[in-house]
Parts: sequence; C-alpha cells; structure tokens
Amino acid sequence: MMWKESYRVGVDFIDTQHKELFDATEKLLLVIQNESGENRKKDGINTIEFLKGYADKHFSEEEAYQRSIDYSDIEAHKTLHRIFTSTVSRLEKKLVDADFSVPVMKEIAGFLTSWLTYHVIGIDQKLKRMERLSAEEAAVITSYVDCFAESTREVLLAMADLAANNVNYSTYSGSADDIRIVIGLVGDNKGEAVFTYSKEIAFSLIKAMTAMEMTDVDEFVYSALCEMSNIISGNASIKIYSSGTEIDIRTPVVIYDFSGEDNRSGVYLDTDSGRIAVSVSLT
Repeated sequence: MMWKESYRVGVDFIDTQHKELFDATEKLLLVIQNESGENRKKDGINTIEFLKGYADKHFSEEEAYQRSIDYSDIEAHKTLHRIFTSTVSRLEKKLVDADFSVPVMKEIAGFLTSWLTYHVIGIDQKLKRMERLSAEEAAVITSYVDCFAESTREVLLAMADLAANNVNYSTYSGSADDIRIVIGLVGDNKGEAVFTYSKEIAFSLIKAMTAMEMTDVDEFVYSALCEMSNIISGNASIKIYSSGTEIDIRTPVVIYDFSGEDNRSGVYLDTDSGRIAVSVSLT
C-alpha cells in the first residue's frame, strides 16, 4: 500500500485528499498490471478525469488553507500546482493520441508516483513546521554543483529515506545498465544537468515509494526517475536563485543509448541502495 500514516500533515481535509490520490495512483498501477483493452481504456479515462477534478478541488482548498495561516511559501506552492496541472494536460493528450497504450499509462503512473510522494512528504510536510529555506542556509551553498548535490541528498532522504553515505566530487564512469536523464538549463546561464542512476538505486526508489519489486526498467521506471530528476533540478534552481542567478529547467529527456562511457566531472552520491551521479555544465 502506497499511503503511509507518516504522510499525514495534521489537516483532515488535506490528509483525506492526499490519501485519495495515493489510492488512485495505486489503482492505476493495478489496472496496468491486470487489465487490457476496453477496461484499461475506461480506467485510464477515469484516472485522468479524477486527476483534473483533484487539481481543481484540492489545490484551491489547500491554497485557501495556506492563505488562512499566512503560509510563507504559498507562491512557490501555487507554482508547483500549476506545473502539475499542465503536466496532466500534456499527458492526457499523449494518452488519447496513443489510444490508452500501456507504455503511456506507465509513464503517467511513474510521474504520479514521484510527484505525489515528494509533494506530500517533501513539500506539504512543511505545513507542520511552517518553514522555508533561510538566507543563512542559502548562503552556505557556494556552487552550482553544490546546489544539485544538496538537493539530491534532500530528495533521496525525503522520498525514500535514503541517506548518502559518501558524496564525492570527481569524474565518474557509469555502467551500460545505468539510467541516464538529461535536463536542460536556461536563464542567466545555459547548460544541462545529467543524472545517472544505477539500476540498484532505481529499483530501491520505486520500492520505497510503491512497495513494488521491480526487475525490469520500463516506462514506469523512466517516468518516475524523470520526475525525480525534475524535482531535484527544481529545488536546485531555487537554491541557485537565492544566490542571485536565475536558472529555469526544461522537460527531462531519457538517454536510451547510454553506453556507460562518460567521464565528465560531477558528483556522485553513494547510498546503501546504490549510486546516483549528477554532473552540471553551465556557460
């Protein structure tokens, strides 16, 4: 079961609506695994309609609650809600165009899994604490790669309770089995962030979020890791912005023909469940 009691923020209507979305995501995963043809199409339609209704109702009510308690990060929170809504619209079109194919449904499920887990654990839990990144905390971060490294540590811990045992700044070479995702960076500087996930850590992250044991890398895994890379990059861009530089991020792209031969400079984080490497290049 994806929902955990530890996800509660202590506001009844928010907790109830979050649980409903976790339940819907879990149902979608079961549909993908067990149903075919018209039943899958019908459930796909129902899921999209639920997501759109959820966005309209939950986001407006959550934002109203945040205004009522004078929540300091409400504008950033509203931006995340708008991104979710636009992503659902994009995926709806893709799903219809593909006639509700299994790969696209897996892509939607992967996006929902990562987005929801981090939104509830990493973002909405702040409602308990009413906290945001302070100027003092922001000042500690001194480089772009530091921002991405710190953001990666935070997201791994929040989403999967994975602590980085070692953080190393050096060149790295991966394996042909690794999963590689690139996110373009634009703004005051242009470049890209490249995320390389070992299969071991990829499967551990999925298991932590869904309790599912994965043995193959499919569209669900790719999509979940794309959204995780998106979250890490978004958080890093906020840290970078706090130092006076504006960086925006582009849609994640999976590099399917990654050979493992990549010796660019970056940072890699080792955990008990595998390694994730991040390199950042900006001009």
